[in-house]
Amino acid sequence: MSSHETGDPQALPSLFPYRLRSGQEAVVAAVTRATECGGSVLVQAATGSGKTVATLAPLLEHALAAHHTIVYLVRTHSQEVQVLNEARAISHRMSEPPLVLGLSGRAKRCLLLENVAEVKGATAEEHGQLCADRKRATEKMFSEGVNVETPPELPEGGVVDLVDLDGCAYYARVLQTDVETFSDRMRTKLPTPPEFDRICAEENLCPYELTKRMLPKARIVTAPYAFFFHPHVRRSLLRWLNVGPSQIDLVIDEAHQLPEYLRELTSVALPQSSVRHARHELEERGDFQLPDGPSATRFFDIVHAAIEEILRSIVREDDAILPPNLLEEVLLTSLGGTSHRLDTWLGALATWGENLKEERRRERRLPRSWVHTVALTLLSWPQLDGPGYAKVAIRSPRPGLEAFSLDASESASPIGECHLSVHMSGTLSPVDEYRQSLGLDPTTFAVEVPSQFPPSHVRYLYDPSVTTQFEALHANPEAIAHLADRIGFVLQSLPVKTAVIFPSFDLMDRVLRAGLQYSLPANSVREHPQVSPGDLWRSIDGFKREPGTGVILGVAGGRIAEGIDFPDQDLEAVVIVGIPYPRPTARRDALRRYMDERYGNGWSSAFEAPARRTIVQAIGRMIRSENDRGIAIIMDRRAVSFGSVLPGLAPLGDLAATARAFYGRRTRWSSPPPASPRGSVGSVAGSDTDGHGQA
Repeated sequence: MSSHETGDPQALPSLFPYRLRSGQEAVVAAVTRATECGGSVLVQAATGSGKTVATLAPLLEHALAAHHTIVYLVRTHSQEVQVLNEARAISHRMSEPPLVLGLSGRAKRCLLLENVAEVKGATAEEHGQLCADRKRATEKMFSEGVNVETPPELPEGGVVDLVDLDGCAYYARVLQTDVETFSDRMRTKLPTPPEFDRICAEENLCPYELTKRMLPKARIVTAPYAFFFHPHVRRSLLRWLNVGPSQIDLVIDEAHQLPEYLRELTSVALPQSSVRHARHELEERGDFQLPDGPSATRFFDIVHAAIEEILRSIVREDDAILPPNLLEEVLLTSLGGTSHRLDTWLGALATWGENLKEERRRERRLPRSWVHTVALTLLSWPQLDGPGYAKVAIRSPRPGLEAFSLDASESASPIGECHLSVHMSGTLSPVDEYRQSLGLDPTTFAVEVPSQFPPSHVRYLYDPSVTTQFEALHANPEAIAHLADRIGFVLQSLPVKTAVIFPSFDLMDRVLRAGLQYSLPANSVREHPQVSPGDLWRSIDGFKREPGTGVILGVAGGRIAEGIDFPDQDLEAVVIVGIPYPRPTARRDALRRYMDERYGNGWSSAFEAPARRTIVQAIGRMIRSENDRGIAIIMDRRAVSFGSVLPGLAPLGDLAATARAFYGRRTRWSSPPPASPRGSVGSVAGSDTDGHGQA
């Protein structure tokens, strides 16, 4: 936040730490009104506009007076850090800094089980059960005066067997810790969540359990969406905070992602792989006969065959809508039973699976049962009908069935139980569509902060000679090669670090193989779904530190296009390949019909609004402050449809001349040496792939 902004200091809450920036007064006023009257506020403001501090300052002033807790929901680590930085700035105006804590999943913070191979990939529930057992054992040993030893430090790549673990020394240290004193230390330091975890690791303290004990003293809590919107986790959160929903002041950052997140949260999947795992589990533990029915292994053979028959008969490409009751009819025909008998068999399987989970817990193994999971899914399947769900058969990328949730409003209903909610994003528009998706009151107040960045700092161009429209790519055998040539031409004309954002990993791979790889510099970085976040971040850090120019390749809606900041000269051009409409899947078409029937805006909600937000998000990676500059180029003639969010959009024309005029005299990186098709695409992030990932 720069110090030269002007504004009326009388309009500021007493905790506002800066001079008022243009546009912030509207956010401060709207949030202040919400603190007095409750309700929701929708804030659309670009990154760098100061919406975080304009929200936090009035909220904290109110929370201190009303004894409320600010729960700030985030999607990325960078958002957590931004909240912490602004809280630090605000704390300088306070006699006692607020305690700010960050919540994250137990598995990410567990010092005891981080090297247990069996726990890799465990669900939150499974990990929680393991932890509960260790905690009970620790409390018993602690009460009996038995010392709980810290596990020895393992060599790189070493693993611990669950059977070898007795209790948890890190939790024992938490039981011995004066939480009040530790909270005072953290209140003074205001560490970021990673800093907090490092402090705990150095002192052999469990960061997850210690955070839970400190939560009642916290005034600001950052957390992933799941901590508030998953029903079971939300109940736990309120218990840890020791407050009721009416004492929560809720902030939702990157709120444009919330409707889709809630739909995914409440969808129910039945992949074929889970059915196979269930059968294998029975083979390992011993088959048994269902009451007046087939053996359990035979039952799962029939379920697997039923799903396979459905996929073969109705799916022509990747997915298709299931006719009503089709799974139930196919199963009953194959099993030769009634729906009552089917429920009886599923109940017996669920009981067997529950017993297996308990047995594995006693054996100190991961309390998992695929039989239990599949049986419960099949029991719930008939209830997942009605207008709020679309049942889909999916052949790719993960074969199986899914009951896709179309209605995000029911899962969003806890928002209304809070004293207030602030929904923030740089791409919340169209706000009416956002309100409708979450079931918010139509009169919910919205404030839009116009961009404070000079319009001359961004040029919007498009290439009218190409398109990624499905029909065009498949009708012309040379279309992919032409697209690769045009992207290569653009890259050779830009003397700056450039991001190229594709609509999917598949198209990225096809364009690279069609020749684009030979236009890339040696220090290019490529996103890939199988690369871990840590490896990707390290590659990106190297890209940022590399002097001069370079190219980074990502996908629309991916980690590079939405989750990472590239300030200053870290990124000065963004090339968006095609219009990032969501893939026209059966799920997406069902959502379009659903929104059409309810609100009459199906195309906008399901396709146009997501594409618009994705374009703005991708371009926003390079414009993070009023000093940043860049050129955004859309490689698709259909870009003219988005002129309302791309002011001054013009055809590509003489790009080299435009670049010289815009960037001044800069030296373009030299042509890269010849390379093999895949070896030219970066190091970690550009390792060999099969190119079939999905955006």
